[in-house]
Amino acid sequence: MSYESNLDIEFSPSQWSKRRQGIERCKEHIELIENYSQIVRQSIPCKLNIPYGAGKRELIDIFGINLPEESPVFIHVHGGYWQETSVRHDNNSFIAKNLYLHKIKSVFIGYELCPNVSLTILIENIKKALKMCLTLVDINKISGIHLSGHSAGAQIVAILFTDFIPNNLLEKQRQLFKSAFLITGLYDLVPLLETSYNNLLKLDKESAINLSPLHQNLKFGECKILIVVAENDSPRFIEQGHRMYQYVKEIGFQSKFVLQKNVDHYDIIEDLYNDKNDLINLIIDICLKNI
Repeated sequence: MSYESNLDIEFSPSQWSKRRQGIERCKEHIELIENYSQIVRQSIPCKLNIPYGAGKRELIDIFGINLPEESPVFIHVHGGYWQETSVRHDNNSFIAKNLYLHKIKSVFIGYELCPNVSLTILIENIKKALKMCLTLVDINKISGIHLSGHSAGAQIVAILFTDFIPNNLLEKQRQLFKSAFLITGLYDLVPLLETSYNNLLKLDKESAINLSPLHQNLKFGECKILIVVAENDSPRFIEQGHRMYQYVKEIGFQSKFVLQKNVDHYDIIEDLYNDKNDLINLIIDICLKNI
């Protein structure tokens, strides 16, 4: 994208990477996750492109379909600023690699982007996807569901705890949600009103507030919330990660702040392919109830 203001740059993670900057870092990221995901899609038993809506991107992939019914399930929502077409559910499936090795099933949710749909409708569509995910598991056997969102996906996951998960699911379904990993997200969308990102998001102040987890009454219940921040991310993203952690902590829910050193907005997620990575091993431990 072209940067129309200093605020655009402040909210652009690719401008803060120490490896490469701007479009070159974005291209490198997409190439890497495409290659990783292609390997995973050819090596792990999976069911691909299950539709949950009418949109071309409204698809779900499931990995580890041969694992026991009681296996924990990790559900991931990709990023891309709610508008980037090159980031998709299928090229985030590389995350399944290490989860599968530990007998954890994984699900990757795709979604229609802004401005094809409004951000409000996008969130409603994710709720439909999550409802479908709940029909694909045996709620009497599964050991738990663990949500994850990267970048825009972190906001999407967090906002589900305003009303949908607390008030629109059966108690037995609600109790399945054991943890949520909010990875390098934005949780206050109001500043985006003054950036060119809003050209496609088309938010006004009311909708920005309504869609901002930091401006909403979140109800996490017994679900543990992990706010994950990258040391070399945009300072705006880092600051919002700190604010989100303080908010969750202040309203009295289980929370943990995780700072990943020496990584940017992109390799924090890319590195989940590495079986020695601290974050993927933290995810595995929590899914397996080791911590």
